[in-house]
Amino acid sequence: MTGTDHGAGRRTIVFAVTLSLLLGFARSGAPSLTLQVFFTLFVVAATLWIRGQYLDSLDHHQWLISRRTAMVLIVVAVALVASFLVLHSAGTALLGILVLYFLAGTGVTWLRQGPLSEERRLVLALGLLGTGAVLALIGVLVLGGGEGTAWVVLELALLGLAFFALLPVGLAVFSEVAVRRLCAGPSPHRLRAGLAGLVIYLAAVALMWWLTRSPWLLGAIVVLSLLVIAMTSTTQADIAFAMAVIALLGVTPLPADLPVQLQPRRDGQRLLVALGDSYMSGEGASTYYRGTDEGGGDQCRRSPTAWSAMAGQQRPFGRVEFLACSGAKTVNVQTGTLPVRSGAPVPEPQTGETGTQLDRYLHDYGPDYTPSLVVAGIGGNDAGFSTIGLMCLAPGNCDDESRLWTDALPQVRAGLRDTYRQLDSLFPRTPIVVVPYPDPIDLDGRCDDVSLTPRERLFLHEFVTRGLNAMVAQTANEFGFYYLGGMESALADAHLQLCDPRNQGRPGLNFIGVRSVRGIAEQRFNPKNWSHSSLHPNERGHTAMLQAFESWLPEDLDVLRPRLTAFPAGSAVTEAAVPRVEPPCDVLDTSPAGCRPRGMQWAKGQVGTMLLTEGWMGLVALAGIWLAAVAFFGDRRHHSAVDSTLVATPPKPREKDAERSEIGPQKIENDSSTAAGSGSKIN
Repeated sequence: MTGTDHGAGRRTIVFAVTLSLLLGFARSGAPSLTLQVFFTLFVVAATLWIRGQYLDSLDHHQWLISRRTAMVLIVVAVALVASFLVLHSAGTALLGILVLYFLAGTGVTWLRQGPLSEERRLVLALGLLGTGAVLALIGVLVLGGGEGTAWVVLELALLGLAFFALLPVGLAVFSEVAVRRLCAGPSPHRLRAGLAGLVIYLAAVALMWWLTRSPWLLGAIVVLSLLVIAMTSTTQADIAFAMAVIALLGVTPLPADLPVQLQPRRDGQRLLVALGDSYMSGEGASTYYRGTDEGGGDQCRRSPTAWSAMAGQQRPFGRVEFLACSGAKTVNVQTGTLPVRSGAPVPEPQTGETGTQLDRYLHDYGPDYTPSLVVAGIGGNDAGFSTIGLMCLAPGNCDDESRLWTDALPQVRAGLRDTYRQLDSLFPRTPIVVVPYPDPIDLDGRCDDVSLTPRERLFLHEFVTRGLNAMVAQTANEFGFYYLGGMESALADAHLQLCDPRNQGRPGLNFIGVRSVRGIAEQRFNPKNWSHSSLHPNERGHTAMLQAFESWLPEDLDVLRPRLTAFPAGSAVTEAAVPRVEPPCDVLDTSPAGCRPRGMQWAKGQVGTMLLTEGWMGLVALAGIWLAAVAFFGDRRHHSAVDSTLVATPPKPREKDAERSEIGPQKIENDSSTAAGSGSKIN
């Protein structure tokens, strides 16, 4: 069983080398062509590796590494992982984890085709599947049911052990038992099992599509189906698949260099100052300026295609102080050089930034400089909009917990007032434009592109337009700032909202944007960093937002006044019209009692409920594709065994022509049997 097939050993070495090269070059700064070349080499090597394993498995002679080599690799892998505690090198730790993952796959192959008896193999498979199912059920039941770090660790431990260890190994071993039994049975059994599996799979998928109309859920079932087929195939195709996904998700495009127009310099050109959060910085684009997309560091994600960056490089401006930063709250804009009200949060810079946004402006230009225009888009992160988006992506209706956010808007208003008060003090002679958030979603007609119910779509629309934006408009009115009302309808006017059929499935807003971050391996391959672009405008969206700004901007900036005496009637609700309510939680509190942790607990609880109530459809579909795969691989192994027997059986000796012409096939068979039984030699 071990180490005699040198061809299989060479294929494994080639696979390991190409995988190492792919993971090594799947880093920030690697040219796209280089990544394509190494990914192509990896695909070729993985295909040959898996094909060789499959052909070897047909005759139960799968190539395995020796025990001595395995022990050496285990020691090396553990040392690499442990080195992180001393050297803090995430790259070496990741390499150790990958080696352990590969050895685990080899161990599963040994369990499938090793010396275990069929009875022991069956008992082992049922034990792993049963234990995994129990842990998975407990993990789903406790999902979202508790608070604190210890509870999160418990959830991850239960679900991780079940779905990434016990259930996959148990399924692989049980598949081997089923394949062997179908291989030994008659052909009609394999045919019936395969057809039954396909019918079950197609029926379950069709029912799931009919009930949910979710392309995302359908895509997840397809991916899981491929993994089930891979685990049934007596190969390590699932390992190759997982490695390819990890490598590709670790890839980020080349960063852009900061143009001269965005570099601070007092040269007499008209200056646009851009303050705000991700909707101003360009989060959701495909390219960011160098040094602003670093996992664990500066993650402002300032993009060349952000509408404010593009506006500041065009007439009538010649320079832009691009300070907007993804994830920014009002305290990240404010400066500590000005007094803050009693009890207000202390201004603080974001991770990786040298100061708050106003601190950086004061460092670059000083308090005596007068820019031509200031645009400020802030408040969404104070209002918890990112958490709202995650809640609406989860199963159920996120508007069930709407009070967490709507009743907390007065708290957000206080932060806005603190920020606007500082802007009013620092820019007394500069017009200030407050920028609202574009309405993200179209309410008319059916929408199959996003997994949002009509209630959720209405809630998002009303929270953005009648809640958050209305509050921003009213607060801007208090200070006499301009309010860019056309930005609310920027995506709608360009037919780029989610669910708008006129954009032909190419909206200006990413519903789910899967993309990693730059930086060290610990950050690039961390799943929590893969969805930051979701529910953010892309390049098309920012182009529409730029058009909204340019439509508002007068040709002569001098006609803009530093402050307005009054806002146009009806543009904002009055404070007296907003009833005073006690918010159910603190929207800025990050403890378990805060709005954000409570919202995430609700989302996890909804996921658990969906798995318990609707997950059976996915299980039925996966069971059907598993049965079809078992029947297919059992049939292939059966035919391989028959072909091997025919090849191994020596041809029957020729009889004399006269004798062969006088006796039929039955006579030859009988005579041959008799001769073989008596040890006679036939000439």
